[in-house]
Amino acid sequence: MKILLLTPPFNLMEKGYGSKRKLRAGFFPPLALGYLAAPLIKKGHQIKIIDSSPLNYENEDIRREVDEFKPDLIGISAVTASAEETYSLIDFLKGHYDLPIVLGGPHVNCFPDLVFKEAPKLDMIVLGEGERIFEEVVDYYEDNKELPIEVFGTRVRLEDGSIKMNPLAESVANLDEVLPPAHELYDYSLYRPLPLQYKKMPVANILTSRGCPWGRCTFCFEAGRASQKYRRHSPERVIKEIKFLIETQKIKEVAFWDDNFLVNEDWVNKFCDLLDKEGIKIPWSAYARVNTINRSMMERASKSGLWNIFYGIESGNQDLLDRIRKGITLDQIRQAIKWSNQLKIDSRGSIMLALPGETPAKALKTIEFACDVDFTYVQFLPTHPEWGTDLYDDALKSGRIVPMYKGRTTPTYIPDGYKDAEEIKKMLHLAYQKFYFRPKYIWKHFKRLRDLSKLKQYFDAFMYIIGVGF
Repeated sequence: MKILLLTPPFNLMEKGYGSKRKLRAGFFPPLALGYLAAPLIKKGHQIKIIDSSPLNYENEDIRREVDEFKPDLIGISAVTASAEETYSLIDFLKGHYDLPIVLGGPHVNCFPDLVFKEAPKLDMIVLGEGERIFEEVVDYYEDNKELPIEVFGTRVRLEDGSIKMNPLAESVANLDEVLPPAHELYDYSLYRPLPLQYKKMPVANILTSRGCPWGRCTFCFEAGRASQKYRRHSPERVIKEIKFLIETQKIKEVAFWDDNFLVNEDWVNKFCDLLDKEGIKIPWSAYARVNTINRSMMERASKSGLWNIFYGIESGNQDLLDRIRKGITLDQIRQAIKWSNQLKIDSRGSIMLALPGETPAKALKTIEFACDVDFTYVQFLPTHPEWGTDLYDDALKSGRIVPMYKGRTTPTYIPDGYKDAEEIKKMLHLAYQKFYFRPKYIWKHFKRLRDLSKLKQYFDAFMYIIGVGF
């Protein structure tokens, strides 16, 4: 069979990152599609991946690809930022082809009831970890020339228009049994992270785990009704994937996309030992919680290439952190960033404004905290409640939630402390202006600009900040 896997066309910089400036950055290969493709390739199917945003594709470009490839089935992966474009693409494709369309991805998992209403021509959705589910769907379709209606982890539109809802599928217990993504289907020349978030190109994104070892935050899908048990690849399996990427795709840097990579010091130390043993000397970045790291772990990782850590900070108010069950303290944040700076590891902080219980005064306190702690970079985003989380349920009860996502910097939840969405937008702009346009901050980064090859990255970063902050 021929199977086309794609992401819909949408403006990633505007709707994904909230910047009004045009910038060809922030792109990474769609890992989900690569994971779907790997077992199908092993079975002999022909797979094509189209990642529309970095290709700057529109629907007509996808139509040209469909005409050329002639697939038997189409799979689409959607994030919430691309929801409207996804629905438009499904309608467009159904208007030209009599092909089954299966939809998956984060947006489907967040809003499974909504997608069939918004996309009346959609045939099926896949919920949860999709590799084995989608493989079962493809096997059935190949034998019967119609989509199955009994596969766990799917919902299917029946001929009478009703939706058949199946139980969720069990996740894979041993993650090493999951094949690596089909990296050979990605064109790595298309992909570039945000400016100053990489050292060398090309960069590959890798997942070493699934689920979250904390899994309690009220705002997070990993703590919601569809959360998955935390599992992790063996360090040996991760090293094998990195070596494959270096040898076949000439990768020069790795960005680990785990919700929390720097957890379990024994695992991290063994991974670093294997990097050194194999002679793998590439820079890498990772996500971490401030309460699962320590200086010895960070120092060991830094010696083996770690240069950049993304921390989920969320707020500079302890009462708000407690309310969302983040499980961290302001002192732990300060300590983590202090260690990062001492070890010359860049720190990226992610902060959500307009959390439940927040007021403009508390938002200003959070902004002040971010400036005082001395992060290398900070991103400020409005709070977006996701389906299946406690935060989403609370927001629905309050009546202050907008169901349709219009972009990452467009608020969909308005806590009682704010008058309207416009007040939240103004606070977001103020946050970027106060953090990035401090004389102390500008001078600090001016002193870092010793390598003229980084000049373009700094210029692009400046334009990006202008785009989100004004």
